Amino acid sequence: MPKPREIYTVVTTSADADQGCFQEPTPAGSYFSFQGAQAELARLIEEEKETLDTARYDTEEWNDTVWYAYQEGYAAACFVRIEVITSLLMDEEGTDG
Repeated sequence: MPKPREIYTVVTTSADADQGCFQEPTPAGSYFSFQGAQAELARLIEEEKETLDTARYDTEEWNDTVWYAYQEGYAAACFVRIEVITSLLMDEEGTDG
C-alpha cells in the first residue's frame, strides 16, 4: 500500500462586515515542500501589507504557518488571514497518482 504524502496548501480568507465582504477560503497554491509553502506565505503577506488599511487593521499576529491582521475588538468581522494547511495526499492502489 502506498504511503500518503503530506501536501501544504496556502489559503487566504478575509471578512469586512462594514463593507459587506466575506471572502470564501481561496487556495493560493499547493506544495509538497513545507519550505515552498512558507515562501508563498511570506510573499502573500508582503503583498497584502502593501494594500492593508493600517488604520482599520491595527493588530497582526503570525507564526510559521499563519498570519492574520484584524481590527482590535472587531476581529470576527474585520480580518485578513493567510495560512498553510497540511493535508495527506493519498495514492489509489494501482494508479499512477
